[in-house]
Amino acid sequence: MNIQKEKNKDFGPTHLSRMDDLLGKRPGAGSSWLRLIGYCLIAILLSTHLHYKLPEPKTHRGVDLKTGMTEFSERNAMETISYLSDTLGHRIVGTVEEAQSADYLKNMIGGYKQAAAGIPGAPKFDVWVQQETGSHRFDIMDHMVLKAYTNITNIIVRLSCPETSDVSAGRSCENNAVLVNSHFDTTLGSPGATDDGSGTAVMLDIIRVLSQRDWSDYKNSIVFLFNGAEETLQDASHAFITMHELKDSIKSVVNIDACGTTGREILFQANSREMIEAYKQAPYPHGTVMANDVFRTGLILSDTDFRQFVQYGNLTGIDMAIYKNSYLYHTHLDIPKHLEPGAIQHLGENTLAIVEHLAKNTSLTGIVPTSEVVFFDMHGLFFMVYSWATAFKIQMATVLIAYGFIGYIIHKSSQSTPYRSVSVLVWSYVRSTISVWISGTIAILLPVTIAIFLTSSVINRHMAWFGHEWYGAVIFVPMGLLGAYCVQYLFYSLPGPQHVDVEYGLFNSLVAAFAGMTLLTTLTGVASSYFSGYLLCDNVYALIDIFVPLTGRMGVDTPVDVIISIIFGSVSFLICLPSMAHIHRFGKQYLAKILVVIAIGQTAILLSVIACGGSPGGWSFPYDEMHPKRLFIQHLKNLTSGESYIAVAEADKGPYINTVLDSLKVELNVDVEKRLGSENMKDWDSVYPFSHFLGGYRFNTEPYIRTHANDVKVSQAINLADEFPGPFPVLTVHNDTYNSATGVRSFSIYSMAPSYTWTVISFDGHVVDWSIQNEAPLSYPSHYVVRHVTGFGNDGWKLDLSIKVPEEERPLAEIGKWKMQFEFTALEKEGFADRGEERLIGGVGMLGVIQRALPSWTSTTWLSSSVQEWEL
Repeated sequence: MNIQKEKNKDFGPTHLSRMDDLLGKRPGAGSSWLRLIGYCLIAILLSTHLHYKLPEPKTHRGVDLKTGMTEFSERNAMETISYLSDTLGHRIVGTVEEAQSADYLKNMIGGYKQAAAGIPGAPKFDVWVQQETGSHRFDIMDHMVLKAYTNITNIIVRLSCPETSDVSAGRSCENNAVLVNSHFDTTLGSPGATDDGSGTAVMLDIIRVLSQRDWSDYKNSIVFLFNGAEETLQDASHAFITMHELKDSIKSVVNIDACGTTGREILFQANSREMIEAYKQAPYPHGTVMANDVFRTGLILSDTDFRQFVQYGNLTGIDMAIYKNSYLYHTHLDIPKHLEPGAIQHLGENTLAIVEHLAKNTSLTGIVPTSEVVFFDMHGLFFMVYSWATAFKIQMATVLIAYGFIGYIIHKSSQSTPYRSVSVLVWSYVRSTISVWISGTIAILLPVTIAIFLTSSVINRHMAWFGHEWYGAVIFVPMGLLGAYCVQYLFYSLPGPQHVDVEYGLFNSLVAAFAGMTLLTTLTGVASSYFSGYLLCDNVYALIDIFVPLTGRMGVDTPVDVIISIIFGSVSFLICLPSMAHIHRFGKQYLAKILVVIAIGQTAILLSVIACGGSPGGWSFPYDEMHPKRLFIQHLKNLTSGESYIAVAEADKGPYINTVLDSLKVELNVDVEKRLGSENMKDWDSVYPFSHFLGGYRFNTEPYIRTHANDVKVSQAINLADEFPGPFPVLTVHNDTYNSATGVRSFSIYSMAPSYTWTVISFDGHVVDWSIQNEAPLSYPSHYVVRHVTGFGNDGWKLDLSIKVPEEERPLAEIGKWKMQFEFTALEKEGFADRGEERLIGGVGMLGVIQRALPSWTSTTWLSSSVQEWEL
C-alpha cells in the first residue's frame, strides 16, 4: 500500500466502525436508526414513569392496621384541604374566612392535644395563639416595599420531650427546636387548596401522628407554625421570628409551600449540609441544587417564608413545595379536585420523616450556613449529597480520566496506523471536539430564530407552546436538531484532518467535549455544574415543569418565547447526543437526507402553528380552561375625582388580550385606554410591586353606570363619587409638630378603613424617620409605597413619619399650613369573596358585567378598590 496516498486520503464514514469490525457486518440504515430510537424511547419512558410516579395515597384514618403505628394519611389531609378551600374558600387576611380558618385549626389541634393526653410517653403538647403588630422592608425584583401589619394571627404548636425527673434534659429539648412552617391564608382570587392548604393539612396530620408516638428517645422539640399572613408579603412569619417567645429556641426550619397541584414535592432551597442530609431521610426524595441555583437568580417571581427565617432568624433550613402543573397556581382553579392523588401523601411522608429525624437524631446546634453543597436525586430512587470540595475533586478527576482515555486512544491509534502521526490524530480529535461544542451552541441558539419568527408582528403567535409543557419540544426541538446536525455536515467540508472512522472518532470526541464542559463549569464554582457531567433527565423534566407554566405570570416585558426556546434548544442537544456519532455511520449523503427530512418537518410544524394558533380550539392556541391566561381586573373608584374605571391587566406576553378588550368594549360600549409606565402602576398600587410586571388598560365605566342605574340620582349626579357606596376609608393626622431648627415636620397618620383590607399609602418626600421597624429611610427625597394589612376585626392602623420640609416651603410649615399629598388605596373585602359580592352603584354591579364578557380560557383575579388623594 502506498503510505503517502493513504495519508492524503479522505478517511470518512465508508470505513467500518470498531464494533462492526468485530461483528463482521453492518446493519441497514433503517434497522440501525430504529434500534437507536427504540433505546432512547425506552430510556425516556422509564424516566417519565419514575419522574411522575407518586406513592399510593393512604385512604384510612392514619393508623397502620397491621402494626397499630400511627402514620401519615392523605385522607385526613384532604379533609382539611377540602374544608379550607371548598367550605371556607378565599382565606384572605382581613376577611371572616381568615378568622374561621384559624378557629378550625385551633379546634383540630385541641382535639389532637386531648387525644394525646392519655398516651404513655406522649410528647408535651403546648399551643400558642399569637396576634402581632409590626413592620418590615420587603424587596422583590429590585423594588422596595414597606410592609406594615396589625393584629395578624399565628397559631403555634410545640411538641417536646415528655416531662421527666431530669429537668435539664427537658429544658434542653425545649431550647432546641426545629420549626415547621406553612400558611393558611390565600392570595387574591384563589381558594388555595395547595397554596397553602396542602402545607397546612400536612402539618396538622403530622401533629396527629407525632403526638401519639412515644417521645422517650427524642432529643429536640418540634414547633409547628401555622402562619396567617404569607400572601401579604410574609408578615406572619416575620412576626413570629422577630417577636414570639419561642424564636430563640428555633435552630432550623422546614418550610412547606406550593406553586402547583400535581406531582412530587421538590426541595428547591437549602442552605446547610446538615439540613440537606436530613432531607436524605425522606422516603421519596426529589431535589436538585440546580433548582437552588435557579431560584437564587430571581428569575422566578415567587418567594416563601423561608426568606424571613433566614433574614431575621439567621436560620438554616430547607424549603419544599409541590410544583407541577402550576398553571393553576394563584387562580380560582386551585381547588381539591385538581390535586393529584398521591401528591399529598408524598409531601406528608417526606416531611414526617425529615422532622422526626431532626427531632430524634440530630443536635441542631452548631449548624453552619453554606451554599457549597451539591445534592440531587436519581428519579426518587436515592438522594446524593456531598460537599462542593468533594464535587470539585470528583469532577476534576472525571476530566482527567476522560482526557487520559482520549490520550490512550490516540496512542493506540498511532501504533495501529503508523502513517498517521500523533499530532495528526490529536488535531483530528480537537477538530471533532470543537464540532461537538459548536453543535451544542447552535442547537441551543438556533431555536431562538423560531421564537423571533413566531412572535414577529407579521405572524403574532406568542406562547404557542404554553398549552402543554411538551409542546415546546414539538415546536423548537426540530430546529435544534437541524442546527446540531448541520454543523456536523459542514465539518466534512472544512479543512483539517478527519478521523479514519468518523463515527468512532466523534463518539470519543463527545467524551472530550463533555470533559471540557465539566472543567469549565466546575471552575465557575456553581454547585449545579455537576449537571454538565451527568445530564440527568430528572432535572430536565423539573426545569420544563417549572418554567413553562411560570411564563404565564412572568410579566409583559419578559421575552418568554426566547427563554423557552433556549430551554428546549438545550433539550434538543440532549436528545441528539446519542445520535451525534451515529449520524456519521452512513456517510455525508445520508446525513444530507436527514437534514432535508428535519427541515421539512420543522416547516410543517411552523405552518401548523400559524394555522392553528389564531383562535381558541387550535392546538397551538396558548390557553384553555386548565391553562388559562391570567387577568387582573379591578373596579377602581376615585373618591377624589369621581371617576369610575375598570382596570384590566395581564401577567404574560400573549397577544390575545385584544380578544378580551374587544369583548369588554362591546359590553361596556366605550373605548379602551392603554395605560403605560407610571400611570399603569399607579392604577395597581393595591398589588405593588407586582404592578411593575403587569400590562394595563382601562375602561371608563361612568357612562355604563349612569345608563343602567335604577336610581335617578345616580343617572343625574354631577359627581358620581357622591353616589359611591360606603363606608369609605379615612386618613387623619395626629401629634403634628414642626421643628423650625431642623425643618422637620413629625406627625402620625391614622387610617380607619372598616370593611377594607390590603390598604396602600403612597407619597413623595424626604423622610428622616418613621415607624417602619429595623429599616432606615433613604437619605434623599424619594417615592414611597407602604402596604398595610390588618387581621379580621381590625379596621385601623398608624404610621409615624418625620419629613424634611423643602426650604422654600418652610414658611408655610412655620404657621402649620404646609401639607403633603398622599394617595390612599384600599381593597373592598367583597370584591374578592367566593360569593361574588360587590358594592352596587345605583343597583349596577360591574362584576357580573365583566364576567359575561370574559372568554372561558381566562382566569381572573377580581379586585374592587377605592382610591383617594389626601392633603395632610
